[in-house]
Amino acid sequence: MHRRHLLLSLASATCLPACGGGGGNGDGPGTAVPPAPADLLDLTHVTLTLPVKADGTTGGTPARVLKTTELLPSSRAARGHESDWFRSVWIDGTGARGEAAVMLWCPVTGALSSATSDSPRTEFRHQLQAGVNDGWTIGAGSPVAMQLEMRPRQMPPQRGTVIVAQIHGWRMQDASGATVNAPPLLLVQIEPRSAGGWQLRAKIRRSADGSIAGHDSLVLQTFASLDEAPWLVLQMAVADMQVHINGQTMPIGASWRDIGAYYKAGVYLDEIGSDPAQGGRLLMRRMVFR
Repeated sequence: MHRRHLLLSLASATCLPACGGGGGNGDGPGTAVPPAPADLLDLTHVTLTLPVKADGTTGGTPARVLKTTELLPSSRAARGHESDWFRSVWIDGTGARGEAAVMLWCPVTGALSSATSDSPRTEFRHQLQAGVNDGWTIGAGSPVAMQLEMRPRQMPPQRGTVIVAQIHGWRMQDASGATVNAPPLLLVQIEPRSAGGWQLRAKIRRSADGSIAGHDSLVLQTFASLDEAPWLVLQMAVADMQVHINGQTMPIGASWRDIGAYYKAGVYLDEIGSDPAQGGRLLMRRMVFR
């Protein structure tokens, strides 16, 4: 997508519909079964990491990764994949309204994606070409924008932080010239505020190679309590060595220019624990890439 068209698309997305995604809102009030996840979110170019291993147990490694074909409806699963970690729900929990969302749940006891990962996740990974873990170069900019609409329902007990979106580095060369996985460029997280309440905050890493330490941050939204949490709207894209996020820009350091990147979204914890009832729970009613 041409850079101008991408930014125009991102700007126009600031006025999101009340509910959106890959399809309709369901059959209306009183319907027993909410729409399938693929009717609410764009699942056509994502994989999903679950907080369980292939045998369905939590803890240990590696976490199960669902392919796009496993997420979408098929002859094997008419509604696509649904589980305790990822399923459609009525927003008010009773079925009395026709508005639905996808619930993502990750316990602190969840399986880890690899031996180098320190926290569990229930998290999407975007793919430009479905079925291929590809990316785009930060200097060239993102060919699509990511748009999310979500509401937190439960936060983990220790740090109280859930990472809900990322622009993650893909491939880079280290000091020896070896190809290694790059760190995240941008983290967007829901976290407690020191003055009370909660905030949605974006953190951008100043350098890919650690030559400039630390992060720059931008508070995108605040709210008083989880019980009264609003729908949090997030739109992001990369162009002209800047992250464009919710109508604001964050400059990207020069060391990121030639590094590949991709989008991630969902529930990524910043802690582990022993109580399977503790963790992060998020409702998501919009996820599109365009």
